[in-house]
Amino acid sequence: MRNAWLEKTLNEFTREIRQLLSDELVAVVLYGSGAGANFVPDHSDINIVIVVKSMQFDILQKLQPYIGVWRKRGFAMPLLLNQEFLQRARDVFPMEFHDICEQHRLLWGEDVFRDFVIDARHLRFQAEHEARSKLLRLRAVYLECAEDPTRLRALLLDSSKTFLVLMRNLIRLHGHASVLTYTEVLNRFERHFQLTFPLLRQLVTIRKGQQSWPDTPLTHLFRDYLAEVQQIIEVIDHLPPNLSAAHA
Repeated sequence: MRNAWLEKTLNEFTREIRQLLSDELVAVVLYGSGAGANFVPDHSDINIVIVVKSMQFDILQKLQPYIGVWRKRGFAMPLLLNQEFLQRARDVFPMEFHDICEQHRLLWGEDVFRDFVIDARHLRFQAEHEARSKLLRLRAVYLECAEDPTRLRALLLDSSKTFLVLMRNLIRLHGHASVLTYTEVLNRFERHFQLTFPLLRQLVTIRKGQQSWPDTPLTHLFRDYLAEVQQIIEVIDHLPPNLSAAHA
């Protein structure tokens, strides 16, 4: 059952975009949690792709005055793409495009992601880059904000989504269904690789508002979190070299 507030907000947004961009507009697409089972009202962002025929600077000028209003309504920064970018960048952003393809909803226009073909060989390379980059970032930010509990909690929650998306893509490489809730992703990943991720599981329930932060010191939580991230990286390191090609 769709959320009434979300539907009203999406309808208003789509109407505004159509008025602003007129003939330049190709599609307005909802993706991410809002188009699936992971959306949490008052917490999840509303993720939108705006596809235009060609990227002209005046399009940015038309949209810019409305960004603040949209952010207040719960929208993330819209992903603004033109048709040429969609064709030429799919090898650079395979995870992002694959996630959009598998969990999206057309709000208006042409469903450009319906028959979108992605070479799965690129998924593993991006997964390793994302995981290692995020690990470096986590270490650096911890050095900055270890004594700021509010910022540290936000860092744990925000970054956990990245690693859950990585897990979902690693599941995809093994030929499993990947349109899953975050809890299902954890279950499938733990079962397949015979590992456990208790802290990530806790963060999922906290994100949903189903659990409060535990009494465990945040420094201990962060230590355990880094250890779980390292487990994900080790999974990527030990993937067979031809795995991605086998599931292309």
